[in-house]
Amino acid sequence: MRLEWLEDILAVADLGSLKAASDRRHVSQPAFSRRLRIIEETIGAALFDRSGRPVKLLPNAAEQVERIRALSGELRDLQAALQEGERAVSRRLVLVGQHAITTATAPTVVERLAGLNLNIRLRSANRDECLALLITRQVDLALVYDVAEHDPLPGIEFFDVAPIGSEHLIPVFASSKIDRLNEEFRKGEIPVVAYPEDVFFGDVQRRLVFPGIANIARIRTRLETALTPAALQFALTGVGIAWVPRSLAQPEIKRGALIAPDTLPKVAMQLLAVKLGERTTGPSGEAWTKIVQWLRD
Repeated sequence: MRLEWLEDILAVADLGSLKAASDRRHVSQPAFSRRLRIIEETIGAALFDRSGRPVKLLPNAAEQVERIRALSGELRDLQAALQEGERAVSRRLVLVGQHAITTATAPTVVERLAGLNLNIRLRSANRDECLALLITRQVDLALVYDVAEHDPLPGIEFFDVAPIGSEHLIPVFASSKIDRLNEEFRKGEIPVVAYPEDVFFGDVQRRLVFPGIANIARIRTRLETALTPAALQFALTGVGIAWVPRSLAQPEIKRGALIAPDTLPKVAMQLLAVKLGERTTGPSGEAWTKIVQWLRD
């Protein structure tokens, strides 16, 4: 049963006139009459009483009018949803960012892209995973951190890279637990929330952070997590000092829940937008152009 057939039947039921029904359906009256006969032949049942004027539905059809009306509405809704879904897919942009970027910085990037009328899907992963998703074309753009002292981005020869901001990896600890931290210092220990060695921040921590504090106190790893937002939460509960991006910690620092000790090392970073090094069109091309323009503003 086709949607247009249901609406033809409803036009006759509502208006009781072939002329008025054909006008509603935007066809000539002879063509509309032929369509009604095709509907009856296809269904295998008579639906219209043509013996008098106005034309009306036969009882077997009349008792199904509300059901036909509901089905017509559902099919129209389904059609609209499918069309909207197709438009959404055609305007979809898939972004991936490191966990801290997704939490703290991605909203600003998405806001910058708002005028492009994109359907944006945001994913979160470790840095190497972000780049792997990009190179396997599972995402359109990646947002990652980089530090000058770190190895070049894996697969850099395949990418276009645009620096879109600066950042610092800073040490933070719960303000309410400072007495506990001082007690640890007096024992010659510094409790830390560490990252695994095989993730980007874990490598940065071991190369650029820990050597700077090894002569101050013995590093004691109280907890290890690959998730920067989780590291922040553990710092808030006083488990240990966590090194997190400043943008992620800033709200808690402002409200006094966290302190950022100046005596401990911090690491300067860049926020990079990355895409495959090829000509891009459609949503990903428009987004990249917008991001590059952002750098010029």
